[in-house]
Amino acid sequence: MSDTMPQTDKAFYFPQGMVGFSDAHDFGLIYEGTGDIACLQSIDCPEAAFLLTPWDVSRLGEEPKLSREQRQCIDAEDSSEMLWMLILNPFADNQWVTANLKAPIAVNTEKRIGLQHVRAEPELELRYNWMPQPN
Repeated sequence: MSDTMPQTDKAFYFPQGMVGFSDAHDFGLIYEGTGDIACLQSIDCPEAAFLLTPWDVSRLGEEPKLSREQRQCIDAEDSSEMLWMLILNPFADNQWVTANLKAPIAVNTEKRIGLQHVRAEPELELRYNWMPQPN
């Protein structure tokens, strides 16, 4: 796991919720301390849980850009204050764990505020082959 991955028991606040869970605002990060996958679990809506992995610049290129309004939403002056994460789906494909490139998550790790950034670019994959399914 990246050294920038937050490791604390304080909640993360998502002012706009997450796609499909607009009423879920407070999330806990569950991370055992090994590997590069964590679970973001809603405190408000227990059924909202997401597997996350850090954005990989070497595989995906530059991290997405947020508008000024989006940066204000998470109280971030610039991209240096943000950690980008991808939502993983281990259930969509029998061979691959897939990553959602259309709706990554930006987190202001200092202020513990997050935003799911739904991107409009049509070439982005909802089910990008991220890693082979574990045995």
